[in-house]
Amino acid sequence: MSEPNQGVVADVLFVAATRPPSRWGVPYIALLVNMVLTMEVFLMVKNPLLLLLAIPIHGLCMLLCARDARFFDLALLWAGTRLPAFAANLRAWKANTYSPLRIDCPHVSGRRRGSPTLYL
Repeated sequence: MSEPNQGVVADVLFVAATRPPSRWGVPYIALLVNMVLTMEVFLMVKNPLLLLLAIPIHGLCMLLCARDARFFDLALLWAGTRLPAFAANLRAWKANTYSPLRIDCPHVSGRRRGSPTLYL
């Protein structure tokens, strides 16, 4: 007789080794952004009660990190790779590129303005 299928064997992953360093349920980068934003508003308005603005901002950061602890790391990575495309060529080609070539759109006649140049 054949042995019954044991299925997929999964190893236990120690999640604390893969999480970003956190304090009070949010990563340090979110805590830093919260503190800077709250202090800037406090310095502009000079009302000590506005320091309580940090509590709802912290709650929002906790909600964002509830599903994925690396939310802010991934958001910064997205901003570093995807946002430059909005200024460059996303509207024209509906794509993103990391090429150092300058965009040279053709005239109405279909000719380009100049020869391609490489900027490093």
